[in-house]
Amino acid sequence: MNFFAQQARARRRTSLLTVYFVAAVLATALAVNLVLYLGLFWLTDGTYPLGEWLLSPGAIWAALLTLGIILGGSLIKFWRLRGGGPALADMLGARRIDPASKDVHERRLINVVEEMAIASGIPVPQLFVLGEETTINAFAAGFRPTESTIMVTQGALEQLNRDELQGVIAHEFSHIFNADMRLNLRLMAVLAGILAVGKVGELMLRSTHRRGVMVRTNNSRNAAGGIAAAIGLGMALVAIGYIGLFFGRLIKAAISRQRELLADASSVQFTRNPAGIAGALIKIRNGQGSLLTSTQAEDMSHMCFADTVSFNMRRLLATHPEMDERLSAIGPEWVARARNRARQQLASDTAAATQPGATEGLAAASGAALFGGATALAGTALHAGRAPQSQHGASQQVGTVTPAHMGYASRILESVPLGLRDQLHDRPGAEQLMYALAISVSQSTPEDLLPALDLTPQARDAVAALVPVVQSLGTRLRLPLIDLAIPTLKQGDQATRDAMLQRLTTLIHADRRMTLFEFVLLHLLRDHLGAKAGRNQPVRHRSYRAVAPAMQVLLSMMIYVGGQRGEAAQALFRRITGVLLPPGTPLLAIEACTLDRLTPALTELAGLTPLLKAGLVDACADAVLADNRVQVAEAELLRAVCTLLDCPMPPLFTPAPEA
Repeated sequence: MNFFAQQARARRRTSLLTVYFVAAVLATALAVNLVLYLGLFWLTDGTYPLGEWLLSPGAIWAALLTLGIILGGSLIKFWRLRGGGPALADMLGARRIDPASKDVHERRLINVVEEMAIASGIPVPQLFVLGEETTINAFAAGFRPTESTIMVTQGALEQLNRDELQGVIAHEFSHIFNADMRLNLRLMAVLAGILAVGKVGELMLRSTHRRGVMVRTNNSRNAAGGIAAAIGLGMALVAIGYIGLFFGRLIKAAISRQRELLADASSVQFTRNPAGIAGALIKIRNGQGSLLTSTQAEDMSHMCFADTVSFNMRRLLATHPEMDERLSAIGPEWVARARNRARQQLASDTAAATQPGATEGLAAASGAALFGGATALAGTALHAGRAPQSQHGASQQVGTVTPAHMGYASRILESVPLGLRDQLHDRPGAEQLMYALAISVSQSTPEDLLPALDLTPQARDAVAALVPVVQSLGTRLRLPLIDLAIPTLKQGDQATRDAMLQRLTTLIHADRRMTLFEFVLLHLLRDHLGAKAGRNQPVRHRSYRAVAPAMQVLLSMMIYVGGQRGEAAQALFRRITGVLLPPGTPLLAIEACTLDRLTPALTELAGLTPLLKAGLVDACADAVLADNRVQVAEAELLRAVCTLLDCPMPPLFTPAPEA
């Protein structure tokens, strides 16, 4: 899977969605005009010509009104979803999972998501649960890969084991990396507009029903005739709305079905455990189901791990492939295993009804049938799903997770003391830890810096106590600690987050000197806690020439941070910028590479198209790996750059020497 190609493909699908939307608008406007014409045709005893109606002011106003209803419905939904995943969670009535939760199922989910986030190089997504949904389902939402939200049903929390839950979460991380989240939210808004005409029809029917009761009471014939006409128009609009629903489902099916198979394959690739996602699919297939009771189930059918509503014409309208098709894509044996488990479950249920206590042996046999031989199968499935090794640069690692990354993430989480993990999941504690991180890299003493914090004496003492703890952990945990703290820090209102960022800024500037890590810390937190954190970042630049000065600043700094100087630095700059910058662009002097210049440079570079970002990431990584080792400062700067560019960069390891 190529992250940047998938991002570009998702933007092209957005263009295709625009074409579908325009076609649906025109078709709906034509249908409304046809309904009105048929009414006039009936009233005039068939003497009103169609051409005259289509050219009349009434037809034009009807088309404009229809267009206004559709655009209004879409814009309202766009506005409600402008906050990304948390806004959708609020619409669905989902409950935010407290990072400090003691619930065993929620703790397992938090652990799985934290591990996957650290392995893939993104801040930990915010987590929500649909507490009223007892079936198995999940989805990811958001406008940016590095600013995402994952929601799961209560049924998924309670019915899936850890491997199965990890398979589902890896599937959702694939949607995060493939830019499916942004497309899904836009698709929700577009379809809301298409369905708005039917909603207006339903409103007319409800309104005329109430008026009809009053008319029957007053025996008004004229009013009754008007109400009959309104009922007829309302029913026609409802019918048009269902036509819009049909075509909306067609659009969703055309866009989403193949993405699900890709996400399933990526889940296997990420976890190296096909039994995980296969087990979840089998539980859905064999009885637990995935359908949702929410009134928004239709709107979000294209976003979820599995179907949310039932379909009569599955092959044409379903947003997800059949379960057996998805299982076959993971490995040919899984369909047989699913059927075998279904038979054994039926036998177990029958035995339970006639012979209490006999179910344990059958359940054990069922588990053996499902998971027996998983190791051999894993080798086959992984060989089929693994992307070929690329020699084209570090950009190939963006948006991917390997066993090495997962092992690294697991070791990182184990390295964080339990008391510190608890503090990361407590909002005041996570905030104090960020202050301690900033102080730990300053040349000034905590006693000199702490007065700059607008905190209570007790809170300042807590920060001071954390400084030696953070320093004792070493440098490799600094970025993971930020990633783990971000979802906790997002709790509360924006004013609280802004106040925290202001205190951190004041603290960092208190010694009149900003280190590279302080820059990384401040900008990562600003990017994820600022007022515009969840908003979509539009493409502003479609050529390197438009951002050449910004690239010159960034790549010069990457080289100097790696320790290169003199002719070696200049030679490296020429090598990594050969096709990116205009010929003759010089390496900036080290005095010109200031953090003040880096901030606006990164803002400009964030507006590049996805495919152009790939070349920039490769150039940055080439600068880091030029000496075949990854220094802490290089890794931190590269990670900050990739996060601010919305490119999930997993931990970059020193390449093995060539044989």
